[in-house]
Formats: sequence, C-alpha cells, structure tokens
Amino acid sequence: MPTLEYHLYRTKFIKPSQVDLFQPELSAREMLETGLAERPSIELRENNVWHVGNVEYFSDGGGRFAIGRTTLTTVEKFDATTGNFTELVDDSGPYTFVYFDSKLGLLGIGKKTKVAADVKSIARKIQKLLLSTALVKRNNIDVRVEFIRDPEGFLQKLFAAYAIKRFKATFTGPNPIDADELFQKPMSYYCQQLEAEQGSVTVAGESLNENSVAAVAKSTAATANDATAVIQNSRGERPVSISFKGDAKKVIVEHDTEKEDVLRTIQNTYKEVRQ
Repeated sequence: MPTLEYHLYRTKFIKPSQVDLFQPELSAREMLETGLAERPSIELRENNVWHVGNVEYFSDGGGRFAIGRTTLTTVEKFDATTGNFTELVDDSGPYTFVYFDSKLGLLGIGKKTKVAADVKSIARKIQKLLLSTALVKRNNIDVRVEFIRDPEGFLQKLFAAYAIKRFKATFTGPNPIDADELFQKPMSYYCQQLEAEQGSVTVAGESLNENSVAAVAKSTAATANDATAVIQNSRGERPVSISFKGDAKKVIVEHDTEKEDVLRTIQNTYKEVRQ
C-alpha cells in the first residue's frame, strides 16, 4: 500500500530584544495562526509563485495546510479534431500538505518531489512565506523553520558510555513553550538580551551527570537545535566525539490514513523526541 512521509520541523518566531512599549504581547502560536490565516504568497522568480492555502483545523491548535507553487507550463497535446499536435500554456500547481500543532510550533512537512527536490527546500519556502506576513513584518519578528533531529542514537551512546567528558548545546532566541527550564529557556533569554541570533554553551568535567545531559539533549533536539558530546566508552580508552546525526525525524503513514490520525502520529512522534 502507498505510504506518505512527513518530516518534523519547528517554527521559531524570535522577537527583537528592544520591544516597543506599545507593541502587543504576541505569542508564537498567535503569529503562526495569524500568518496561516493570511494565506501568504510570494514570487521568488518570474512565473514561480509559492502559496499557502487549504488551511483547516481539526483540533485545538492542530490542523494542516497546503503549500505549493504555481508556474506556467507548456503542455503538448494531440487534437483529435484537427489531427494535429499542439502546445498549450497552462498553470501547473503541485502542492503538499503540512500538518501543524500551533501550540508547540510543530510542523510535519509532507515529502513530495513534484513540489521540491527535498523537504528542506519546502521548509525554506514556508519560512519565507511566514516572513512575508503582515503581523511578522509589522513587529520585526525573525522567523525560522528548522528540522527536529532524532536524538535516539546520541542518547544510547551517552547512557552506554563509561563517562561523559564534555557536552555542548546550541540555542536561539526565546521560543518553544516546552523548552527545558535548566538550559534552553534561560539561555534563549540571554541570547535575546545580547541581541544575538544564536549561541552555544560547553561544559566539561571528569564525569558529567548522564541524566541531566540527556534531559538537555532531548530538549535541544526538540527545539531544533544541535548538540555534541565527548565521551569515554570504557575506562582508560581515548575519548571520542559524538553528535546528533542525520536529517529530520520522519513519520511514515499509509496513504489512506485519516488526517486526524496523521496529526496524532506526528504529535506522538514529537513527544518521543521530547520526553
């Protein structure tokens, strides 16, 4: 049976550090939902326009939208009436669905090669479309759409190690509501106050606490950031470096799966990364 593939991404709406006193307190959820409701379009080059459409909700903050591009395409046809071959110029509009949870800023972007060569290209178009929306532009918000890595292999190596010698995690400006209180939230606020775009923190010791390192690693993956570590696999061995590997966390569903079930599967897969 045919299957559909969705890649997990995270939307980030990063506010400027210097906020106007009269600027309303905007949540990331509001900016995402308002942006989708606007159904933005952008022309990246002549006769190549990207659109958001088909926005629908089927749970609190959960739903899907379509993203696609329209281009002028020459179609070769045979006219049975005249007995001649002809060329017609027509609109082509390939699209794919993107499932979302606006409470988390979570996206499940459908892979479709007719729309773009890879999902990363589609994610970049979503980012540009959201950047073009009125609320984001009016409030000078930076938008990022970044993929969520699968941390499982990284975590397995952490817990199997004799000792964790060094751990490094990256962060960006304030964003996801479920970022951990230990690292991502305070460091993201620090990043914003320094008017920085991103940063990283490295800690080192003879044997770092594996549970604390793992908790920060999960939150780092879930917030679409990156992490590396230096571990010693057994006593007396030379330490080695490990990092998050691969592309976005993927969800595979059967073609005829109900849309509500697709969203639920994407949300549950995200929870596996986060928890």
